[in-house]
Amino acid sequence: MKICYFKKSFVVFLVLFMFTGCATKINHDSSIEREQLAIVKNKDAVKYQVDPETFSLQIIKDDDVVPISAAMQNRNVANYNQNEKVTKWSYPKEQVDVAIKAHKDYLHVTITSSSNDDNKFLWPKITGETFYLPFGEGKRIPAEDSTWTNYLRSKEFDVLEQLSMPFWATEQGEHTVLFILENPYRNTMNFSDDNQIEFVLSHGYPKIDDNKINSFRIYIADKNPTSVAKIYRDYVKEKGDFITFKEKAKKNPNIERLYGAPHIYLASEYVISSKNINWQAFRKSLNSDVIKYILSYTSKLESGKEMQTVINEIRNQDYVNKYQKNVVCRFLSDVLRQDNFFDSSIFLNKDEFMKTAIEKNNKDQATIIQLNKHALSSNLPNVFEDAQVWMNDETVDLIKDLKNSGIEKAWIGLHSWEQAYAKPDLTKTAIQLGYLVAPYDSYHSIHKPGEEKWITAIFSDISLYDNATISKKNGQKVTGFQNIGRKLNPTLSLPLVKERVENILGTQIPFNSWFIDCDATGEIYDDYSPEHITTEQQDLVARLNRMKYIRDNYNMVIGSEGGHDFATSTIAFAHGIELKSFSWLDDDMKKNKDSKYYIGNYYSPTGGVAEHFSKRIPIKDHLSTIFVDPRYDLPLYKLVYNDSVVTTYHWDWSTFKIIGAVKNRMLREVLYNVPPMYHLDRQQWEKYKEDIIAHTKFWSDFSKQVITKEMTEFKKLTVSANVQMCRYGDNIAVIANFGSSPYDYYSVEIPANSLLLKIDEEIQIYSPRVAAKNQ
Repeated sequence: MKICYFKKSFVVFLVLFMFTGCATKINHDSSIEREQLAIVKNKDAVKYQVDPETFSLQIIKDDDVVPISAAMQNRNVANYNQNEKVTKWSYPKEQVDVAIKAHKDYLHVTITSSSNDDNKFLWPKITGETFYLPFGEGKRIPAEDSTWTNYLRSKEFDVLEQLSMPFWATEQGEHTVLFILENPYRNTMNFSDDNQIEFVLSHGYPKIDDNKINSFRIYIADKNPTSVAKIYRDYVKEKGDFITFKEKAKKNPNIERLYGAPHIYLASEYVISSKNINWQAFRKSLNSDVIKYILSYTSKLESGKEMQTVINEIRNQDYVNKYQKNVVCRFLSDVLRQDNFFDSSIFLNKDEFMKTAIEKNNKDQATIIQLNKHALSSNLPNVFEDAQVWMNDETVDLIKDLKNSGIEKAWIGLHSWEQAYAKPDLTKTAIQLGYLVAPYDSYHSIHKPGEEKWITAIFSDISLYDNATISKKNGQKVTGFQNIGRKLNPTLSLPLVKERVENILGTQIPFNSWFIDCDATGEIYDDYSPEHITTEQQDLVARLNRMKYIRDNYNMVIGSEGGHDFATSTIAFAHGIELKSFSWLDDDMKKNKDSKYYIGNYYSPTGGVAEHFSKRIPIKDHLSTIFVDPRYDLPLYKLVYNDSVVTTYHWDWSTFKIIGAVKNRMLREVLYNVPPMYHLDRQQWEKYKEDIIAHTKFWSDFSKQVITKEMTEFKKLTVSANVQMCRYGDNIAVIANFGSSPYDYYSVEIPANSLLLKIDEEIQIYSPRVAAKNQ
């Protein structure tokens, strides 16, 4: 649908036309005067016109009538009142009251439910030539783009979950209309099934929530995304919710360790490596009392059956192959994590560490694992290396290699705090070298006691599964991640957070960062459980409170998945803003294991980086357009929050993950100041080492200079958007050429797949160098 724009002279005619007998018919029982269709004028405020029956709304800007909301179905109207300050009316059937107040720079629209029961109201109806939507970092979407139209057709998107910031904007002629949702809860964008993008917003007013007000600010911005983002940034500041890195670093100087830091997930699932075992001696010791004791666990552990098969094979061989070594190491790692493994009648030799641990009788998991390690190495010293050096090559030495390669700063993420229990020196060494180290933590799902699938779903209070989980309105429980277990009510979780964090840090492992999954994604709930009725607002506040608790009580640099902006004053970094998880949208990516698009299993046969993270895959064209193609990208989030929150990818989509996209993603990492993300073990480090060192050096030097600066401008320099420019502060500009041909920028040639960095008057060209096998 095309939008018509009227010049000023026609607007006057339109108003006069409305006052004639040919004006739109008004419901007689509504007692509304025809003045409602006239332009509402206030010399110090925005001028607008509205039709209450259809709730169509326009703003008068200079010589244009700018469409704000298209007409919807006719509604009966009552209690209409209009003056210079406010226009009010009611919809009796819907039990809704509307008020529009014009301010100097914006319209304020308030829609209030007068019902004491559940209620819902649809408005506005949004059309436009081009949409600016904060999907993650941000997207610029032409209304008639067929790929996007097909993707959005008939979709229902929850605003808090799908938009990183609660606003949208549309280009309308020479102007851009910006909607800011002041109450982002329970808003759903319902996209049409047409061949042109449009949507209607649905807002729910549940009976359990006393807040019955939904409100919008509507601005007319210049026709560019910078104007839109800066209006929103000012709005966030007006609310007092904007906190810069400099302010955050005053409270926790470790925040500065994020500046110029790539984000690295380090995989080291095993407690012991094949390099720590003398395999010929191991073969000869199979009949020893210690090995017999170890093998008694084959009937108790999931990995035991495979271990028993391998041991039977080894007995009849004069060698141990690679597969068998991995099976043994996996089983030993499982055994060494068992609380009751140490038996003084089996492990007769006791080194100093063992004697001290036994005397102190410390029951924390880290000490138990170390005791078990030392018991094994002390009692079979010809088979096992000293426990102190186990996994060094995969952990401590790898971290030192990063530092020696020139990576001065890094955020190191562990897949579990148990990684640190198995190798305490890993965390200590990384922190000594200037890095941040964080465990993965989550309070999202809780599993049935005794049937837990992963460690974060285990809680000491087994009553929580029945008494602290979220119920839908129909009484059904909301299922957990991957439909396993249930979702835990965040308002009941803080004692669990305190217990877990205290237990982890009570092991004296010095984490200085913490990653909490899901809390900043906007996936929040109304809980209808009669014992603990909870609104979405209460759910969200509880999530923020538990992150704040860890941050403030333990001086942690906090991050979360999502990073949606309700959390920006709490977190310092976010995973998922720059590229969200989307493999679940396509069966070939999600479950067809024979497909080249399959993202990979979460299993690693070597205890290192799982296939899910290490396997490189192509992306289908339509998904590449939606999620990867830089031509559709807008740095909306960075224009608002560059100097407040570090944002990078969901861990599914590290820098090297997508075949054919690596160079463009590296360019984008500089252009938008996005930390590269890597999944590393020894093998992956050796594979990508040269590419990582070269790119991280350039990116890190750049990022350190812009991380505390505001992103002040974004421009497309070509119609195709293959060439884009971002400015930081008043002296730094980056021009990225994503195209396949050189681009001339003021007589300086930027080669294809390269960028120009201008700091003051100094110019530098950067072309990512990526080995052919890694592109």
